[in-house]
Amino acid sequence: METTPDTAATRALRARIAHDLECLSYPSRPWVRPRDADGAILNCAIVGGGQYGQSLAFGLARDRVDRVVVFDANPAGFAGPWMTFARMIMLRTPKDLTGPDMGVGSLTFRAWYEARYGLEAWDTLFRIRRPDWQAYLNWHREVTGIDVRPASRVTRVAPVAADLFEVDVASAGQTLTYRARTVILASGAEGSGARSVPPLFAPLPRDCYAHTNDSIDFSRLVGKRVGILGAGASSFDNATAALEAGAASADVCFRRPQLPLSNPRRWMEFAGFLAHYPELPDHQRWRYMKRLYDISQPPPEPTFKRAVGLAGFRLRPATPWLALREQDGVVIVATPHGAIEYDFVIAGTGISVDLAQRPELATIAPHVALWGDRFVPAPDEADDRLARFPYLDRYGAFMERTPGSAPWAGRLFAIFRAATLSLGPSSASNSNIRYTAPRMVSGVTRALFLDDADAVFDEFMAQAHHELQPEAVGQAVGQTPG
Repeated sequence: METTPDTAATRALRARIAHDLECLSYPSRPWVRPRDADGAILNCAIVGGGQYGQSLAFGLARDRVDRVVVFDANPAGFAGPWMTFARMIMLRTPKDLTGPDMGVGSLTFRAWYEARYGLEAWDTLFRIRRPDWQAYLNWHREVTGIDVRPASRVTRVAPVAADLFEVDVASAGQTLTYRARTVILASGAEGSGARSVPPLFAPLPRDCYAHTNDSIDFSRLVGKRVGILGAGASSFDNATAALEAGAASADVCFRRPQLPLSNPRRWMEFAGFLAHYPELPDHQRWRYMKRLYDISQPPPEPTFKRAVGLAGFRLRPATPWLALREQDGVVIVATPHGAIEYDFVIAGTGISVDLAQRPELATIAPHVALWGDRFVPAPDEADDRLARFPYLDRYGAFMERTPGSAPWAGRLFAIFRAATLSLGPSSASNSNIRYTAPRMVSGVTRALFLDDADAVFDEFMAQAHHELQPEAVGQAVGQTPG
Protein backbone atom coordinates (compact mmCIF):
# COMPACT_ATOMS: atom_id res chain seq x y z
CA MET A 1 0.00 0.00 0.00
CA GLU A 2 1.43 3.35 -1.06
CA THR A 3 1.38 6.11 1.54
CA THR A 4 1.86 9.86 1.39
CA PRO A 5 5.28 10.88 2.72
CA ASP A 6 5.66 13.67 5.24
CA THR A 7 7.55 16.31 3.29
CA ALA A 8 7.66 20.09 3.24
CA ALA A 9 5.24 20.08 0.31
CA THR A 10 2.72 17.78 1.95
CA ARG A 11 2.95 19.68 5.24
CA ALA A 12 2.31 22.93 3.37
CA LEU A 13 -0.71 21.34 1.72
CA ARG A 14 -2.11 20.31 5.10
CA ALA A 15 -1.77 23.88 6.32
CA ARG A 16 -3.50 25.12 3.18
CA ILE A 17 -6.35 22.66 3.73
CA ALA A 18 -6.83 23.79 7.31
CA HIS A 19 -7.00 27.42 6.20
CA ASP A 20 -9.38 26.66 3.33
CA LEU A 21 -11.74 24.74 5.61
CA GLU A 22 -11.68 27.61 8.10
CA CYS A 23 -12.51 30.06 5.31
CA LEU A 24 -15.39 27.85 4.17
CA SER A 25 -16.73 27.07 7.65
CA TYR A 26 -19.86 29.26 7.48
CA PRO A 27 -22.32 28.43 8.97
CA SER A 28 -20.40 26.74 11.74
CA ARG A 29 -23.10 26.32 14.42
CA PRO A 30 -23.96 22.70 15.27
CA TRP A 31 -27.65 22.11 14.66
CA VAL A 32 -28.54 18.40 14.74
CA ARG A 33 -30.26 17.56 18.01
CA PRO A 34 -29.22 14.32 19.72
CA ARG A 35 -31.95 11.71 19.66
CA ASP A 36 -30.83 10.19 22.98
CA ALA A 37 -29.18 11.41 26.16
CA ASP A 38 -25.90 9.54 25.74
CA GLY A 39 -25.47 10.30 22.03
CA ALA A 40 -25.26 6.63 21.08
CA ILE A 41 -27.73 6.93 18.21
CA LEU A 42 -25.89 7.80 15.02
CA ASN A 43 -27.20 10.55 12.81
CA CYS A 44 -25.96 8.58 9.80
CA ALA A 45 -24.42 5.16 9.31
CA ILE A 46 -22.58 4.76 6.02
CA VAL A 47 -22.11 1.23 4.70
CA GLY A 48 -18.90 1.18 2.66
CA GLY A 49 -15.76 3.27 3.10
CA GLY A 50 -14.67 3.61 -0.52
CA GLN A 51 -14.54 6.81 -2.53
CA TYR A 52 -18.24 7.53 -2.07
CA GLY A 53 -18.57 6.56 1.58
CA GLN A 54 -15.77 8.85 2.68
CA SER A 55 -16.86 11.69 0.38
CA LEU A 56 -20.34 11.59 1.91
CA ALA A 57 -18.95 11.50 5.44
CA PHE A 58 -16.82 14.55 4.70
CA GLY A 59 -19.78 16.33 3.08
CA LEU A 60 -21.95 15.70 6.14
CA ALA A 61 -19.17 16.97 8.42
CA ARG A 62 -18.98 20.19 6.40
CA ASP A 63 -22.73 20.62 6.95
CA ARG A 64 -22.16 20.18 10.70
CA VAL A 65 -23.72 16.75 11.01
CA ASP A 66 -21.96 14.86 13.80
CA ARG A 67 -22.21 11.23 14.93
CA VAL A 68 -21.54 9.88 11.43
CA VAL A 69 -19.71 6.55 11.19
CA VAL A 70 -18.44 4.76 8.08
CA PHE A 71 -18.26 0.96 8.25
CA ASP A 72 -15.97 -0.75 5.75
CA ALA A 73 -15.44 -4.49 5.37
CA ASN A 74 -11.86 -4.26 4.06
CA PRO A 75 -8.70 -3.90 6.17
CA ALA A 76 -7.46 -0.39 6.90
CA GLY A 77 -6.08 1.31 3.80
CA PHE A 78 -7.78 -1.05 1.36
CA ALA A 79 -11.31 0.34 1.10
CA GLY A 80 -12.87 0.00 -2.33
CA PRO A 81 -11.69 -2.16 -5.23
CA TRP A 82 -8.44 -0.39 -6.08
CA MET A 83 -5.97 -2.66 -4.29
CA THR A 84 -8.18 -5.74 -4.03
CA PHE A 85 -9.80 -7.02 -7.23
CA ALA A 86 -9.25 -4.02 -9.53
CA ARG A 87 -6.37 -4.82 -11.89
CA MET A 88 -6.21 -1.92 -14.33
CA ILE A 89 -3.02 0.14 -14.56
CA MET A 90 -4.85 3.47 -14.57
CA LEU A 91 -8.33 4.85 -14.05
CA ARG A 92 -10.60 5.30 -17.05
CA THR A 93 -11.65 8.81 -16.01
CA PRO A 94 -9.67 11.99 -16.83
CA LYS A 95 -6.97 12.97 -14.37
CA ASP A 96 -8.60 16.27 -13.43
CA LEU A 97 -11.72 14.67 -11.95
CA THR A 98 -12.98 16.10 -8.69
CA GLY A 99 -15.44 14.88 -6.08
CA PRO A 100 -14.03 13.66 -2.75
CA ASP A 101 -12.84 17.24 -2.19
CA MET A 102 -16.50 18.41 -2.04
CA GLY A 103 -15.50 21.72 -3.60
CA VAL A 104 -12.32 22.35 -1.58
CA GLY A 105 -9.50 22.87 -4.08
CA SER A 106 -6.70 21.93 -1.70
CA LEU A 107 -8.34 18.51 -1.18
CA THR A 108 -8.44 17.56 -4.87
CA PHE A 109 -6.41 14.75 -6.34
CA ARG A 110 -4.43 17.32 -8.32
CA ALA A 111 -3.39 19.20 -5.18
CA TRP A 112 -2.30 15.94 -3.55
CA TYR A 113 -0.46 14.74 -6.64
CA GLU A 114 1.46 17.98 -7.10
CA ALA A 115 2.50 17.96 -3.43
CA ARG A 116 3.46 14.29 -3.66
CA TYR A 117 5.29 14.25 -7.01
CA GLY A 118 5.75 17.88 -8.15
CA LEU A 119 4.20 20.22 -10.72
CA GLU A 120 6.06 18.74 -13.68
CA ALA A 121 4.81 15.26 -12.83
CA TRP A 122 1.22 16.53 -12.96
CA ASP A 123 1.78 18.18 -16.33
CA THR A 124 3.09 14.94 -17.82
CA LEU A 125 0.50 12.64 -16.17
CA PHE A 126 -1.87 10.99 -18.64
CA ARG A 127 -4.32 9.28 -16.30
CA ILE A 128 -4.37 8.39 -12.62
CA ARG A 129 -2.50 5.25 -11.59
CA ARG A 130 -4.65 2.91 -9.56
CA PRO A 131 -2.27 2.80 -6.52
CA ASP A 132 -2.11 6.60 -6.54
CA TRP A 133 -5.90 6.87 -6.39
CA GLN A 134 -5.95 4.55 -3.39
CA ALA A 135 -3.14 6.50 -1.72
CA TYR A 136 -4.98 9.76 -2.35
CA LEU A 137 -8.19 8.40 -0.83
CA ASN A 138 -6.31 7.14 2.23
CA TRP A 139 -4.68 10.55 2.65
CA HIS A 140 -8.02 12.31 2.16
CA ARG A 141 -9.54 10.16 4.90
CA GLU A 142 -6.72 11.05 7.26
CA VAL A 143 -6.70 14.80 6.72
CA THR A 144 -10.48 15.18 6.87
CA GLY A 145 -10.69 13.26 10.14
CA ILE A 146 -13.82 11.30 9.27
CA ASP A 147 -14.71 8.27 11.41
CA VAL A 148 -14.07 5.12 9.37
CA ARG A 149 -14.19 1.68 10.99
CA PRO A 150 -12.16 -0.79 8.87
CA ALA A 151 -12.62 -4.56 8.97
CA SER A 152 -16.25 -3.93 9.93
CA ARG A 153 -18.76 -5.76 7.74
CA VAL A 154 -22.41 -4.71 7.92
CA THR A 155 -24.51 -7.87 8.08
CA ARG A 156 -27.97 -6.42 8.65
CA VAL A 157 -29.80 -3.15 8.10
CA ALA A 158 -33.29 -3.24 9.56
CA PRO A 159 -35.86 -0.54 10.32
CA VAL A 160 -37.12 -0.65 13.90
CA ALA A 161 -39.25 2.50 13.65
CA ALA A 162 -40.29 5.01 11.03
CA ASP A 163 -37.22 7.08 11.89
CA LEU A 164 -34.70 4.55 13.20
CA PHE A 165 -32.61 1.64 11.91
CA GLU A 166 -30.57 -1.07 13.52
CA VAL A 167 -27.25 -1.83 11.85
CA ASP A 168 -25.44 -5.04 12.74
CA VAL A 169 -21.67 -4.91 12.23
CA ALA A 170 -19.35 -7.92 12.39
CA SER A 171 -15.85 -6.98 13.53
CA ALA A 172 -13.03 -8.77 15.37
CA GLY A 173 -15.07 -11.91 15.88
CA GLN A 174 -18.12 -10.25 17.37
CA THR A 175 -21.28 -8.54 16.13
CA LEU A 176 -22.24 -5.13 17.46
CA THR A 177 -25.59 -3.46 16.88
CA TYR A 178 -25.74 0.28 16.21
CA ARG A 179 -28.80 2.48 15.89
CA ALA A 180 -28.95 5.17 13.22
CA ARG A 181 -31.46 7.78 12.11
CA THR A 182 -30.37 7.55 8.48
CA VAL A 183 -28.35 5.00 6.52
CA ILE A 184 -26.41 5.30 3.26
CA LEU A 185 -25.54 2.18 1.28
CA ALA A 186 -22.28 3.14 -0.44
CA SER A 187 -21.44 -0.50 -1.00
CA GLY A 188 -20.02 -0.52 -4.51
CA ALA A 189 -20.64 -2.71 -7.52
CA GLU A 190 -21.81 -5.73 -5.54
CA GLY A 191 -23.85 -3.81 -2.98
CA SER A 192 -27.05 -4.19 -5.00
CA GLY A 193 -26.66 -7.81 -6.06
CA ALA A 194 -24.01 -10.43 -6.56
CA ARG A 195 -21.28 -11.61 -8.88
CA SER A 196 -22.85 -13.04 -12.00
CA VAL A 197 -21.46 -16.50 -12.72
CA PRO A 198 -23.38 -18.31 -15.50
CA PRO A 199 -24.83 -21.72 -14.57
CA LEU A 200 -22.58 -23.40 -17.15
CA PHE A 201 -19.70 -22.97 -14.65
CA ALA A 202 -21.48 -25.14 -12.08
CA PRO A 203 -20.04 -28.52 -13.22
CA LEU A 204 -16.46 -27.31 -12.72
CA PRO A 205 -14.39 -27.92 -9.56
CA ARG A 206 -14.05 -24.63 -7.69
CA ASP A 207 -10.28 -24.52 -8.18
CA CYS A 208 -10.72 -24.48 -11.97
CA TYR A 209 -12.43 -21.11 -12.28
CA ALA A 210 -12.87 -17.64 -10.77
CA HIS A 211 -14.85 -14.45 -11.24
CA THR A 212 -13.00 -11.28 -12.19
CA ASN A 213 -13.96 -9.79 -8.80
CA ASP A 214 -12.40 -12.72 -6.93
CA SER A 215 -9.00 -12.63 -5.30
CA ILE A 216 -6.96 -14.64 -7.81
CA ASP A 217 -3.47 -16.01 -7.20
CA PHE A 218 -2.07 -15.46 -10.68
CA SER A 219 1.21 -17.11 -9.73
CA ARG A 220 -0.69 -20.40 -9.98
CA LEU A 221 -1.23 -19.75 -13.68
CA VAL A 222 2.40 -19.83 -14.81
CA GLY A 223 2.55 -21.80 -18.04
CA LYS A 224 -1.24 -22.27 -18.05
CA ARG A 225 -3.81 -21.67 -20.75
CA VAL A 226 -6.42 -19.20 -19.49
CA GLY A 227 -9.86 -18.61 -20.97
CA ILE A 228 -11.96 -15.57 -20.03
CA LEU A 229 -15.66 -15.18 -20.81
CA GLY A 230 -16.75 -11.60 -21.42
CA ALA A 231 -15.29 -8.56 -23.16
CA GLY A 232 -15.47 -5.89 -20.48
CA ALA A 233 -12.51 -3.97 -19.14
CA SER A 234 -12.06 -6.40 -16.25
CA SER A 235 -11.67 -9.31 -18.69
CA PHE A 236 -8.81 -7.52 -20.42
CA ASP A 237 -7.27 -6.60 -17.07
CA ASN A 238 -7.38 -10.22 -15.90
CA ALA A 239 -5.95 -11.48 -19.19
CA THR A 240 -3.09 -9.03 -18.82
CA ALA A 241 -2.51 -9.97 -15.18
CA ALA A 242 -2.38 -13.66 -16.12
CA LEU A 243 0.07 -13.15 -18.99
CA GLU A 244 2.31 -10.82 -16.99
CA ALA A 245 2.38 -13.44 -14.25
CA GLY A 246 3.64 -16.04 -16.73
CA ALA A 247 0.54 -17.68 -18.22
CA ALA A 248 1.17 -19.33 -21.59
CA SER A 249 -1.93 -17.79 -23.18
CA ALA A 250 -5.07 -15.83 -22.36
CA ASP A 251 -8.17 -15.81 -24.59
CA VAL A 252 -10.94 -13.25 -24.22
CA CYS A 253 -14.10 -14.85 -25.61
CA PHE A 254 -17.43 -13.14 -26.16
CA ARG A 255 -20.66 -13.68 -28.09
CA ARG A 256 -20.83 -10.39 -30.03
CA PRO A 257 -19.47 -10.48 -33.57
CA GLN A 258 -17.07 -7.65 -32.76
CA LEU A 259 -15.76 -5.74 -29.77
CA PRO A 260 -17.89 -2.71 -28.82
CA LEU A 261 -16.26 0.51 -29.99
CA SER A 262 -18.31 3.35 -28.51
CA ASN A 263 -18.30 4.74 -24.98
CA PRO A 264 -21.02 7.41 -24.70
CA ARG A 265 -20.26 7.81 -21.01
CA ARG A 266 -17.46 10.19 -21.92
CA TRP A 267 -20.00 12.29 -23.86
CA MET A 268 -22.18 12.42 -20.76
CA GLU A 269 -19.48 14.17 -18.72
CA PHE A 270 -20.86 17.69 -18.85
CA ALA A 271 -22.34 19.62 -15.95
CA GLY A 272 -25.94 19.70 -17.18
CA PHE A 273 -26.18 15.94 -17.62
CA LEU A 274 -24.21 14.93 -14.53
CA ALA A 275 -26.05 17.35 -12.25
CA HIS A 276 -29.60 17.08 -13.55
CA TYR A 277 -30.11 13.62 -15.00
CA PRO A 278 -32.22 12.66 -11.93
CA GLU A 279 -34.75 15.35 -12.91
CA LEU A 280 -35.39 13.75 -16.31
CA PRO A 281 -38.74 12.01 -16.77
CA ASP A 282 -38.74 8.27 -16.26
CA HIS A 283 -39.01 7.36 -19.93
CA GLN A 284 -35.89 9.35 -20.82
CA ARG A 285 -33.82 7.91 -17.99
CA TRP A 286 -34.92 4.43 -19.02
CA ARG A 287 -33.96 5.06 -22.66
CA TYR A 288 -30.49 6.32 -21.75
CA MET A 289 -29.73 3.26 -19.65
CA LYS A 290 -31.36 0.88 -22.11
CA ARG A 291 -29.13 2.23 -24.88
CA LEU A 292 -25.98 1.89 -22.76
CA TYR A 293 -26.84 -1.69 -21.79
CA ASP A 294 -27.62 -2.63 -25.38
CA ILE A 295 -24.38 -1.34 -26.89
CA SER A 296 -22.19 -2.36 -23.94
CA GLN A 297 -18.87 -0.63 -23.28
CA PRO A 298 -15.39 -1.26 -24.68
CA PRO A 299 -12.29 -1.45 -22.51
CA PRO A 300 -10.34 1.81 -22.23
CA GLU A 301 -7.85 2.25 -25.06
CA PRO A 302 -4.77 1.90 -22.77
CA THR A 303 -6.24 -1.32 -21.36
CA PHE A 304 -6.88 -2.70 -24.83
CA LYS A 305 -3.41 -1.80 -26.12
CA ARG A 306 -1.74 -3.24 -23.03
CA ALA A 307 -3.48 -6.60 -23.53
CA VAL A 308 -3.10 -6.99 -27.30
CA GLY A 309 0.58 -6.08 -27.05
CA LEU A 310 1.33 -9.17 -24.98
CA ALA A 311 2.42 -12.45 -26.51
CA GLY A 312 -0.19 -15.13 -25.89
CA PHE A 313 -3.21 -12.79 -25.92
CA ARG A 314 -6.05 -13.71 -28.24
CA LEU A 315 -9.39 -12.02 -28.88
CA ARG A 316 -12.20 -14.43 -29.82
CA PRO A 317 -15.37 -12.62 -30.95
CA ALA A 318 -18.53 -14.58 -31.84
CA THR A 319 -17.39 -17.29 -29.44
CA PRO A 320 -20.05 -17.86 -26.80
CA TRP A 321 -19.43 -20.67 -24.34
CA LEU A 322 -22.14 -23.31 -24.64
CA ALA A 323 -21.00 -25.80 -21.99
CA LEU A 324 -18.08 -26.44 -19.64
CA ARG A 325 -16.68 -29.66 -18.27
CA GLU A 326 -13.52 -30.71 -16.53
CA GLN A 327 -11.46 -33.70 -17.58
CA ASP A 328 -8.13 -34.66 -16.02
CA GLY A 329 -7.57 -31.10 -14.77
CA VAL A 330 -8.41 -29.52 -18.13
CA VAL A 331 -11.50 -27.35 -18.71
CA ILE A 332 -13.13 -28.20 -22.02
CA VAL A 333 -15.24 -25.37 -23.43
CA ALA A 334 -17.88 -26.15 -26.03
CA THR A 335 -18.33 -23.34 -28.58
CA PRO A 336 -20.07 -23.05 -31.96
CA HIS A 337 -16.61 -23.43 -33.53
CA GLY A 338 -15.66 -26.56 -31.67
CA ALA A 339 -14.09 -27.34 -28.30
CA ILE A 340 -11.36 -25.20 -26.71
CA GLU A 341 -9.18 -26.48 -23.87
CA TYR A 342 -8.01 -24.32 -20.96
CA ASP A 343 -6.27 -24.97 -17.67
CA PHE A 344 -8.20 -22.22 -15.88
CA VAL A 345 -11.24 -20.13 -16.79
CA ILE A 346 -12.49 -16.78 -15.53
CA ALA A 347 -16.01 -15.35 -15.65
CA GLY A 348 -15.86 -11.73 -16.71
CA THR A 349 -19.64 -11.63 -16.63
CA GLY A 350 -20.21 -8.70 -14.34
CA ILE A 351 -22.52 -8.10 -11.42
CA SER A 352 -26.24 -8.83 -11.36
CA VAL A 353 -28.67 -6.37 -9.80
CA ASP A 354 -30.99 -8.11 -7.34
CA LEU A 355 -31.54 -6.67 -3.87
CA ALA A 356 -32.89 -10.02 -2.69
CA GLN A 357 -29.37 -11.47 -3.00
CA ARG A 358 -28.00 -9.12 -0.35
CA PRO A 359 -28.34 -10.75 3.08
CA GLU A 360 -27.88 -7.43 4.87
CA LEU A 361 -30.99 -6.11 3.05
CA ALA A 362 -33.25 -9.09 3.77
CA THR A 363 -35.74 -7.03 5.76
CA ILE A 364 -35.50 -4.08 3.37
CA ALA A 365 -35.81 -5.58 -0.11
CA PRO A 366 -39.45 -6.76 -0.01
CA HIS A 367 -40.74 -3.29 0.86
CA VAL A 368 -38.92 -0.89 -1.48
CA ALA A 369 -40.00 0.05 -4.98
CA LEU A 370 -38.21 -1.19 -8.07
CA TRP A 371 -38.38 0.39 -11.49
CA GLY A 372 -40.56 -2.52 -12.57
CA ASP A 373 -43.08 -1.43 -9.93
CA ARG A 374 -43.23 2.20 -11.07
CA PHE A 375 -42.60 2.34 -14.82
CA VAL A 376 -43.91 0.44 -17.82
CA PRO A 377 -41.70 0.96 -20.90
CA ALA A 378 -42.81 0.60 -24.49
CA PRO A 379 -42.81 -3.06 -25.57
CA ASP A 380 -39.71 -2.61 -27.72
CA GLU A 381 -37.85 -1.00 -24.78
CA ALA A 382 -38.65 -3.63 -22.14
CA ASP A 383 -35.63 -4.89 -20.20
CA ASP A 384 -35.86 -7.28 -17.27
CA ARG A 385 -32.42 -6.21 -16.05
CA LEU A 386 -33.45 -2.58 -15.62
CA ALA A 387 -36.79 -3.52 -14.08
CA ARG A 388 -34.91 -4.93 -11.07
CA PHE A 389 -33.17 -1.62 -10.30
CA PRO A 390 -34.48 0.18 -7.18
CA TYR A 391 -36.60 3.22 -7.89
CA LEU A 392 -34.87 6.02 -5.92
CA ASP A 393 -35.98 9.60 -5.34
CA ARG A 394 -33.99 12.65 -6.40
CA TYR A 395 -31.81 12.40 -3.26
CA GLY A 396 -31.00 8.73 -3.82
CA ALA A 397 -33.44 7.53 -1.14
CA PHE A 398 -35.58 4.43 -1.50
CA MET A 399 -39.33 4.71 -2.00
CA GLU A 400 -42.14 2.52 -0.73
CA ARG A 401 -43.34 -0.33 -2.91
CA THR A 402 -46.77 -0.07 -1.28
CA PRO A 403 -47.76 3.38 0.06
CA GLY A 404 -47.77 3.42 3.84
CA SER A 405 -45.95 0.11 4.24
CA ALA A 406 -42.41 1.43 4.69
CA PRO A 407 -42.38 4.95 6.19
CA TRP A 408 -38.63 4.57 6.80
CA ALA A 409 -37.77 4.21 3.10
CA GLY A 410 -36.95 7.88 2.56
CA ARG A 411 -34.24 7.69 5.25
CA LEU A 412 -32.34 4.87 3.52
CA PHE A 413 -30.10 6.08 0.69
CA ALA A 414 -28.16 4.15 -1.92
CA ILE A 415 -25.20 4.94 -4.12
CA PHE A 416 -24.28 1.51 -5.42
CA ARG A 417 -24.39 0.00 -8.91
CA ALA A 418 -28.18 -0.16 -9.06
CA ALA A 419 -28.55 3.57 -8.31
CA THR A 420 -27.47 4.39 -11.84
CA LEU A 421 -30.90 4.18 -13.49
CA SER A 422 -32.39 6.64 -11.01
CA LEU A 423 -29.41 8.96 -10.48
CA GLY A 424 -27.40 8.68 -13.70
CA PRO A 425 -25.26 6.19 -15.63
CA SER A 426 -22.08 7.47 -13.98
CA SER A 427 -23.64 8.35 -10.62
CA ALA A 428 -21.83 5.55 -8.79
CA SER A 429 -18.51 6.34 -10.46
CA ASN A 430 -15.80 8.74 -9.36
CA SER A 431 -16.62 10.97 -12.34
CA ASN A 432 -19.91 12.01 -10.72
CA ILE A 433 -19.06 12.30 -7.02
CA ARG A 434 -18.98 16.07 -7.51
CA TYR A 435 -22.71 16.14 -8.26
CA THR A 436 -24.20 13.05 -6.63
CA ALA A 437 -22.54 13.35 -3.21
CA PRO A 438 -23.91 16.86 -2.44
CA ARG A 439 -27.33 15.70 -3.59
CA MET A 440 -27.26 12.80 -1.10
CA VAL A 441 -25.84 14.95 1.69
CA SER A 442 -28.79 17.27 1.12
CA GLY A 443 -31.16 14.31 1.39
CA VAL A 444 -29.72 13.29 4.76
CA THR A 445 -29.69 16.81 6.21
CA ARG A 446 -33.24 17.34 4.94
CA ALA A 447 -34.45 14.25 6.81
CA LEU A 448 -32.64 15.24 10.01
CA PHE A 449 -33.90 18.82 9.90
CA LEU A 450 -37.51 17.87 9.21
CA ASP A 451 -37.38 15.42 12.14
CA ASP A 452 -36.95 18.36 14.47
CA ALA A 453 -39.03 20.95 12.64
CA ASP A 454 -41.44 21.40 15.56
CA ALA A 455 -38.64 21.68 18.12
CA VAL A 456 -36.82 24.16 15.88
CA PHE A 457 -39.95 26.30 15.65
CA ASP A 458 -40.49 26.17 19.41
CA GLU A 459 -36.90 27.32 19.93
CA PHE A 460 -37.44 30.10 17.41
CA MET A 461 -40.54 31.34 19.21
CA ALA A 462 -39.04 31.01 22.70
CA GLN A 463 -36.12 33.35 22.11
CA ALA A 464 -36.14 37.12 21.94
CA HIS A 465 -33.38 37.28 19.28
CA HIS A 466 -32.38 40.79 20.33
CA GLU A 467 -29.87 42.41 18.04
CA LEU A 468 -30.11 45.70 19.91
CA GLN A 469 -29.92 45.82 23.70
CA PRO A 470 -33.13 47.19 25.29
CA GLU A 471 -31.11 49.44 27.61
CA ALA A 472 -29.33 51.06 24.72
CA VAL A 473 -32.59 51.69 22.90
CA GLY A 474 -34.19 53.09 26.05
CA GLN A 475 -31.36 55.54 26.57
CA ALA A 476 -31.68 56.72 23.00
CA VAL A 477 -35.39 57.43 23.25
CA GLY A 478 -36.06 61.11 23.77
CA GLN A 479 -32.53 62.22 23.03
CA THR A 480 -32.28 65.42 21.06
CA PRO A 481 -29.38 66.48 18.90
CA GLY A 482 -26.73 68.27 20.95
